Amino acid sequence: MGFLTDVKTLITGVSNVYIGSMPSTPDNAVAIYASGGYPRDLSGTEVEEPTFQVKVRNTSYATGETLCDTIKDLLHGQHDKTIGTGGTARKILLIQQQGDVLNLGRDENNRQMWSINFRAYYRRP
Repeated sequence: MGFLTDVKTLITGVSNVYIGSMPSTPDNAVAIYASGGYPRDLSGTEVEEPTFQVKVRNTSYATGETLCDTIKDLLHGQHDKTIGTGGTARKILLIQQQGDVLNLGRDENNRQMWSINFRAYYRRP
């Protein structure tokens, strides 16, 4: 599993979550994308600082906004979360929201879209 899959495990109770792309269906969906990040410290630490973006699509503006708030609450401030066990365990040290929700308007099928950006501190095995 990779970092984005680890993030997906933290969005509990949210359905139709995809990694790296958002299919044309279902109408209401969430996708998590890698968005670069910051270079690792050259002191030899294992800590990485990836950034990622969560996109939300929904046919209802109000429902989509509520879902964005739910995702913000589930991810922002998440810390010291170990995912996996033994030699494959990975640890999310901290997730920090970067800015507020951005309304992206409507897509070609008249579904509302939003994006939320995050920065993480992450330790691979």
